[in-house]
Amino acid sequence: MSLDQLTTTDRLDIAPEGHRTGMTSLALGAGAVLVLGSLPILPYLVFLALPLGVAAVVSGVRALRGGVVGPSGRAASVTGITLGSLGLLGWACLTLLWFLVAQAVSH
Repeated sequence: MSLDQLTTTDRLDIAPEGHRTGMTSLALGAGAVLVLGSLPILPYLVFLALPLGVAAVVSGVRALRGGVVGPSGRAASVTGITLGSLGLLGWACLTLLWFLVAQAVSH
């Protein structure tokens, strides 16, 4: 059976790798948000939210552009992008807050 004879659903089922299911983006985005929650215990761990958030957004966009497998894959990619964006936003807000506090304390 040649590849041309396969239907669309058969072609999607050939190799459902991790980047085609959106789970990588979801895991990275969840990691970015969870790292923000570590602020009271391990404040410097928050700096991991930046690379995790960027990786989640990039992985989610790549999965969506590459054609994720099934609606659950699209939902996982979109959720990963959202969580990654929240991680980036949280990182930016905390960095700004630390900067403002440092400025206020120094004057």
